[in-house]
Amino acid sequence: MDKKGKISDPLARGLAILELLGVEDTGYTLKEIAARVGMSKTSAHRYGSMLCDQGYLARDPRSGLYRLGVRTLSLALAIIEHNDLVRLVQPLVDEAAARHGVHIDVGILANDAIYLIYRRDSPDTRAYRSFSYSSALHYLAAGKAAMAFLEPEALRELVGRLDLVAQTARTITDPEALLADLEQVRRQGFSRNNEESLPGLIAIGAPLFSLRTNAVIGAISFDSTTATYSMQEFEDRFAGNLVELAKKLSAVVSL
Repeated sequence: MDKKGKISDPLARGLAILELLGVEDTGYTLKEIAARVGMSKTSAHRYGSMLCDQGYLARDPRSGLYRLGVRTLSLALAIIEHNDLVRLVQPLVDEAAARHGVHIDVGILANDAIYLIYRRDSPDTRAYRSFSYSSALHYLAAGKAAMAFLEPEALRELVGRLDLVAQTARTITDPEALLADLEQVRRQGFSRNNEESLPGLIAIGAPLFSLRTNAVIGAISFDSTTATYSMQEFEDRFAGNLVELAKKLSAVVSL
């Protein structure tokens, strides 16, 4: 980035646009892309046109909104099918999802964000928009589970950098309140998302650790809806299973 915080490297700019559109499936206008990525509208148009020409983006001719294109989707599918990390995680997650009947997400922590590497959804969560990448760690069960197990100084610095926006009336947006919530997560070993990201969606999350360094490297979450379970019922029924699966996944992702 330059001194004004704008992305200056051409490759980084293109990747930043792809990452931005990977977060939301509603699409973005050129003006929104320019503002969020930190470039002029002219530059956003140039990059948008280039990525559309190559199939990585698609522009709706009626609304003017840009979304991920088929080439990006094809690349993502290829990664899922051939990535060693996904190959190791998949059988454990699939077995747990079949046994418990819950939505399961596995994410890896990097650069103040959590990146989804594998998902098994469930019938009751398919109507809800789920994350593929998120820098809004504070309202995701997986995000909070990973954050809670950072070293105290690193955690405070991270919370200071996050934009604590409210997604619902239940989202924690006060830094000190968030730190207190994360301390509770650390004590009990798992996090809670009680409709903090979307109304009607609940989740619990547990951290993934590197067995070589003992550092937190990501998290796993179980998700459901308030139509199926109350938050307390979901926690009581599945928290033990979640933590046990997190231990198994930590073993394989640390290989």
